[in-house]
Amino acid sequence: MRARSKRAGRLDEAAARETCLRLLEKRPRAAAELRQRLSETGFARNVIETVLTNLEQVGLVDDEEFARLWVAQRTAYGAGRHKLRWELRRKGVHDNLIRRLVDEAIDDDTELQQALDLAQRKLRGQSVEAPALLRLRRFLLGRGYGFGTVEGVMRRLASQEDLSDAC
Repeated sequence: MRARSKRAGRLDEAAARETCLRLLEKRPRAAAELRQRLSETGFARNVIETVLTNLEQVGLVDDEEFARLWVAQRTAYGAGRHKLRWELRRKGVHDNLIRRLVDEAIDDDTELQQALDLAQRKLRGQSVEAPALLRLRRFLLGRGYGFGTVEGVMRRLASQEDLSDAC
């Protein structure tokens, strides 16, 4: 009976490893994401931890690398720091790691310029009137830019509009 349970454990580990590898083929994932998926599938906690430890040791699961890639991809999409932090927390990445990687990637000036570029693209061809500015403000907040950053963008857009009216 004991030999049978060891064999079943190895089969469970192989199945859990295969599940992880299939998930990792689609995109990088945080360890917590994989842990949750394996748990939902019904694998035992000890099997999950063994498989994840092995995958971490060979470098297939690395929360820091996952978070670094996530920040780069989502920043290119136009996501602000607040949204990045929220998304990484939902993925199960540790708060200290999130703070460090997001702060390394985006400082205040970079975020302001990124939000301004996004706002200018969004407004291209539209008149800059109150309803459009209100929609733009909601859009930028939805992308995860902080209130201070959004207000900075609004001030810059207003000053640009004042300059174009003067010409």
